[in-house]
Amino acid sequence: MERQRIRQGHIRGRLVSTPDGEAAAYLGIPYATSPRFLPPGAPPEWRDERDCTRHGPGAPQRPDRATGFELSETGCLNLNVWTPAAPVEGAPVLVWVHGGAHLYGSNTHPLCDGSRMAAEHGLVVVAVNYRLGALGYLTLDHLLGPGHADAANLALLDVLAALRWIRGNAAAFGGDPGNVTLMGQSAGAVMVATLLGMPAATGLFRRAIVQSGSGERAGNRSFGTERTAGLLSLLGLPESEAERLLELPAAAIVTAQERLIARRSAGSSTLDLAFRPSVDGRWLPGLPVHAVAGGLNADVDLLAGTNLHEGIGYVDVRRGEDETLLPDLEARLAAMDRPGVDRYRAALDADTGRRNSAAQALEACIADQLYRQPTQRLLDARTAAGATTCSYLFRWGRAGHSLELPFIFRHVDDSDAARAEVGPDPALPVRDFMSSAWASFARTGKAWDGYEPRSRATMIIDEHPHVRHDPRGELRRLFAPASTPKPQAPRSPQAPRSPRAPEHLSPRT
Repeated sequence: MERQRIRQGHIRGRLVSTPDGEAAAYLGIPYATSPRFLPPGAPPEWRDERDCTRHGPGAPQRPDRATGFELSETGCLNLNVWTPAAPVEGAPVLVWVHGGAHLYGSNTHPLCDGSRMAAEHGLVVVAVNYRLGALGYLTLDHLLGPGHADAANLALLDVLAALRWIRGNAAAFGGDPGNVTLMGQSAGAVMVATLLGMPAATGLFRRAIVQSGSGERAGNRSFGTERTAGLLSLLGLPESEAERLLELPAAAIVTAQERLIARRSAGSSTLDLAFRPSVDGRWLPGLPVHAVAGGLNADVDLLAGTNLHEGIGYVDVRRGEDETLLPDLEARLAAMDRPGVDRYRAALDADTGRRNSAAQALEACIADQLYRQPTQRLLDARTAAGATTCSYLFRWGRAGHSLELPFIFRHVDDSDAARAEVGPDPALPVRDFMSSAWASFARTGKAWDGYEPRSRATMIIDEHPHVRHDPRGELRRLFAPASTPKPQAPRSPQAPRSPRAPEHLSPRT
């Protein structure tokens, strides 16, 4: 058994044997409490040794999406820590924020288990749970008063609380609290990119990794109040009875939010992201990408990129030249305020060197809309701020959304889940390249040549990784703004009005 002393008390973990060596695992450590619709509270303490050999529960969500873990509203704010079996003092700390459309997932996914990364690269790996859906992102202060002014961004405050916990406890596991890399994928990457644009996050992490994310996925005030009204309607509650949200079973709120998502997603090939960060003027003064362009957290090294076929899970490319797909393509381009279908398809054909079918064009457009172009704008915002930045494009195999995860965490060949994801060819050289590059970035802030506007150096990750300048440049130019206004420095958020917001999570800190 592995034992450690952290600030809350003694914990007991377990030794894990992996193909890359042995690691120590400390699982389900509570880092905060989660009062409903209020900021995370101080973590619990204990006198006796706490058993941390099993995963803790995840946040409330649709039960059929919670494979392999329990659900608990009050116990979901926990984290997992993996270290080398013989930890070395001052190891880099890699903090993982899971994805799942801001609705699903937990820190227990077997393909994102941190034991092999810790054993192979000498890292301290931490995986964080946070609140999801309406319980993590619901605008309520207009109905319940200023005491609930933070409810729209609780998931972000949860990750802030976890980062503060890590700063206070990393050394107990051999980690360097001054060398923390915050890494996320999909919705987790949105959270990382959003934290880059939050003044309260300054100083809590030294580096950031954004995989298939966006610094633009934040709703405004009207979006938040409209979403709350929709949820209340599905719960059968008039706004005058909104306080009943405080007493309803979490499962009832989850059921209503699923109905809301289904209603908002009707007729679309992709899922409506009704629950996401909010520009509240307190924690989030504006769109994170604008704050980043203004220089906020410019001293944080960034690694950001996407997969080549991010949209392949939404479109069956075997439909070929199916003209019934063109209205969806046209609508997406219109939503992005871009020229029509013909110009988009011409740019895509020029970038790929071949004629793309309607189905292939729609898949590429979904990738551009949700991931690639938002990542492009984040990269450009960072270079405008003079920060150290690295870019990648993952194109091994089908290169669909999330396929890079088992390569980074070194799980391409060690389970049925991995084989189902990767296929019979585990591509071990690609795994070794990616996990080593990510570990190098966490250690030093450098993975390969830096990205800057003239060369746009990007690492192409496939069987033969190589740097390429401005990949998919025709599409980038098609989506580039006609002119780029000079970014403004982000405003400091106003002082919190909530009397119950703990001082350690104040927007002023």
